[in-house]
Amino acid sequence: MTDMCFNLADALDSYQSDCMEMDSDCMYCHPMAKTSEHNVCDQHSGLDIEVADEPHSMRQLVNLVIALQRFKKTQKVQSTEFSDEELCEIFFENFIEECVTPTVHEETCQAPGHYEKTNEEVKKCYICDSLSKFLVLNQGFTRELQAITLQGGNMSKRVQLELSTYLSSVPRANGRPIALGLGRNLYLSCKSSSGKPVLSIETVKKEDLEIISGDMSRFLFYKTVSGQTGTSFESAKYEGYFISTSSSNKQRVDMCQSQRAPGRLTSFMVL
Repeated sequence: MTDMCFNLADALDSYQSDCMEMDSDCMYCHPMAKTSEHNVCDQHSGLDIEVADEPHSMRQLVNLVIALQRFKKTQKVQSTEFSDEELCEIFFENFIEECVTPTVHEETCQAPGHYEKTNEEVKKCYICDSLSKFLVLNQGFTRELQAITLQGGNMSKRVQLELSTYLSSVPRANGRPIALGLGRNLYLSCKSSSGKPVLSIETVKKEDLEIISGDMSRFLFYKTVSGQTGTSFESAKYEGYFISTSSSNKQRVDMCQSQRAPGRLTSFMVL
């Protein structure tokens, strides 16, 4: 308890009236007799109330007030000094504690690498690189995408992509996670082959891509728009790897490390 200065002499009148109520036969209370330097009121044996001119500490004041209150009720006081434990008990008995119930907010952020499909409508579009080469699906010995310059009636060969958007549990400063579908449950993915991330085409059910985590993040790419037309697609599983086309015609669409990889184009137009 922090000590504070309090002059008991200022409250002498109230103590004097209390003493007279407690015992009208007390010789020291009619009026209070003076001794050398202090005003003294001697009640029954075992209790001496001394009002000094010098300031007293708050602890001494508390002890005195409690002693007077107990004396009024019982008129049997053995001591005016209380231990720390007794003071604590008295305070807890006379003060009402406010019960504060903390509000617990449910955790909204899910595990890192967790993606959930939004209710936004799937966007259908065509993609061509900065050299106007469109993506074409080659169904030869291996199923793959190629970037080919198309003219006239060949435009029907270009692949129409289906862009589905997702929300990430750990949002990035730029880029939006998306899945790139080719129709008929075909989706682009970035997975490791011989220790290197490569672009692949896999068959997967749409309902299996409603919520994505762990290894399934290979089906997601961060779509980032720079400028008015330039759009890049970075792998969500392999950071720093981008979908790219070759500067040459009729070459396989693949992943490349860095957007400035020599001979590779990573900026696309979404039409």
